Amino acid sequence: MVMFCAYIYIILNYSASVPCSCGGIIEKLGWKEHLVFNLFFVLLAVAGWLLAKQPGNPFKAALILLCLGFTAILVVTFLYLSSERIIYTENPFIRRYTHGVIKTGEIDLGSNACYFAGSEAGTVFLGNYSNPLKIMITDTALRTPTEETIRVREADLPSIASQVRIEPPAFYLVDGQISRILKGSTTDWETSQRWDGTIRFSNYQLAGDHTIAFRAFMPGKKEQVLGCLSLADSLPYTLTPGLLEKQVDGDFGVDGTLSYDRGKEQVVYTYYYRNSYLVANSLLELKARRNTIDTVTQVRLVIDTLANRYQRKLISALMVNASAFATDGMLYVRSKIKGRYQPEKTWKQTGTIDVYDLSTGNYRTSFYVYKTSGKPVRQFFIIGKNFYGFAGNKLVRYNLGSMLNDYE
Repeated sequence: MVMFCAYIYIILNYSASVPCSCGGIIEKLGWKEHLVFNLFFVLLAVAGWLLAKQPGNPFKAALILLCLGFTAILVVTFLYLSSERIIYTENPFIRRYTHGVIKTGEIDLGSNACYFAGSEAGTVFLGNYSNPLKIMITDTALRTPTEETIRVREADLPSIASQVRIEPPAFYLVDGQISRILKGSTTDWETSQRWDGTIRFSNYQLAGDHTIAFRAFMPGKKEQVLGCLSLADSLPYTLTPGLLEKQVDGDFGVDGTLSYDRGKEQVVYTYYYRNSYLVANSLLELKARRNTIDTVTQVRLVIDTLANRYQRKLISALMVNASAFATDGMLYVRSKIKGRYQPEKTWKQTGTIDVYDLSTGNYRTSFYVYKTSGKPVRQFFIIGKNFYGFAGNKLVRYNLGSMLNDYE
């Protein structure tokens, strides 16, 4: 009973995840109530033992009890520290899931071409891959959306490849294929400024005031690098060769997801085909290289280099981290690698989101996101304590309060 009390105290004060408190007739008790309940019966047992003991030295009896209790606490503490070391250091790839992450809403977008463009004070902005000038606006509760159309002068019209990034009161219509950026206001959805650059880029995110982080090919080389450009008179840019670590090649082997943690002012790049991500500041100065919980350290690609001397084709690849989103010092990763002891049926019916602490690189927890109308979540974003995922034509919302409260 003393060991169980020590266990409860440790998970309440030091564990990153608190398991369910099920326990028969007392299953409705929380862990704090469990601790009080157990301590009461420990004291009752001690009193009974002292009363039932034959006359002798009471101090010796008390000393024995203290030694037994202290030894019990040490054993539980050792076992806890050992289990944490296995999870964080030895990495046997065993996920631990947070329960209570429940679906709280969904909305039909009428298309599977939507993506997250930005948010502000309870408002969510969605762009459209098929129609770059179309903006869908809804609130964080996913009630009835409205639509807006960006107005652009004919001379400034971007290509179909352009995407919008919104940070009210400004929006940016970005076309990396022709190195053009248009800026306008969300009050009238009309562009008012234009910048033209000299480098083609992709996978871009707003990274602070007047700065965009992106990925591009290094001029004169067949390898991709991260860079940042400034919204000045033109589009001056800087590249950071070596920040992306090559495996197999400098193109497919370094492909991944670029995200920006606005609260912590840091760029996070998560590789698609290996268990790695990097953290840098807004100027793309490296802060740390980290690993995801799975054990795929080397990319597994099959590339066709014979069809055309100037073109290369990716034939097959083992996807590890399908998408990622960084916010408030946490990294959320949609993993495609099944962990040890995960039920096959559940794995096929859901998507798994792994959560990491960006300051330490520690794996924290995981949670399931179920398919919607048979469609899995492909891309997602986080606002406050809510997870939003695109699944087919729908945008779904899950409440993460039960999970995030454990880290506050």
